[in-house]
Amino acid sequence: MQFKISLTVVSSLLRHFSINPIRLWRNALIAYLCLLTFSPANAIAENLRVLLVLSDNTAPYQSFYRTFYQGLPSSVSVIVIEHAEEFGGSLPKADLIVTVGTKAGIVVAAKTTMPMLATMLPRSSYEELPSKQRRGKNISAIYLDQPWDRQADLLHAILPDRNRVGLLYSHGTNLNLPGLSKEITHNGSSLNLQLLSSSDALFSSLEDLLDNSDVLLAVPDSAIYSSNNIRNILLTTYRHGVPLIGLSQSYVNAGALCAVFSTPEQIAAQTSAVVASFVQTRQLPDAQYPSLFTIAVNQEVARTLSVPYQSPEMLRLQMDNARRNTR
Repeated sequence: MQFKISLTVVSSLLRHFSINPIRLWRNALIAYLCLLTFSPANAIAENLRVLLVLSDNTAPYQSFYRTFYQGLPSSVSVIVIEHAEEFGGSLPKADLIVTVGTKAGIVVAAKTTMPMLATMLPRSSYEELPSKQRRGKNISAIYLDQPWDRQADLLHAILPDRNRVGLLYSHGTNLNLPGLSKEITHNGSSLNLQLLSSSDALFSSLEDLLDNSDVLLAVPDSAIYSSNNIRNILLTTYRHGVPLIGLSQSYVNAGALCAVFSTPEQIAAQTSAVVASFVQTRQLPDAQYPSLFTIAVNQEVARTLSVPYQSPEMLRLQMDNARRNTR
């Protein structure tokens, strides 16, 4: 009752002083919304200073930067350090550090405890970053490598009748091999693992593995798949008639049958989305695999190894259908 009486009194006063009540309430509402929009607390929530640290200034990192910057909201300002070695000492103020590449991730994680998003580095490298930086939600990542289920789905789509999947790995390689084995088995295949005992035994170990494998799956392991070794590895697989599933477009160009990978531009677009969310929440999500990916196929290699050629688009469709059917 008191509330109704108060409104009646107010309305009478407004009529007495020839004030339009609707206009008054509208103007008051507009003023209140403006106050919310331009209040200092809201300005803090919307504006973000990002320090972007690149491993170096070569083409892939520059491509990442351009796509990343274009995808950001206007409230985000970016300062770029083009070489990881330059990080440290007197740095500009920032609310979030985004690193690009393994080298940048390692350098920055060792020197700061600021919120950090590491991108374009393998999951194994991320998990080896200094433990002091990884407390709570202070650090996250967008990996460079692909999830095992995506790898397994590609294998099954392009080579449905080759069920023995060979994998060569070295000591110290931080891979979730049980997780991969589970995904390979789910598609009706088996995982044949071969541990490399020493660098001198690389090609003898590879020969033994290929004798019992229908396809060779490359993994991020620099002791094996280095630029010095990849050509001879490919020649060895050709002699055995065993296709190699690579890690990138460069592998496919060099002679791998196919690869699923994420380009710097694709990872940059995902990074922009994470930063845009951080603007609102000031929280980083859990570390994650790339959501966008590319499939490449070497048609000449497929013909040489008697593998029926399928376009990347057809392979992606098969992979999508496989995921839907397992849900």
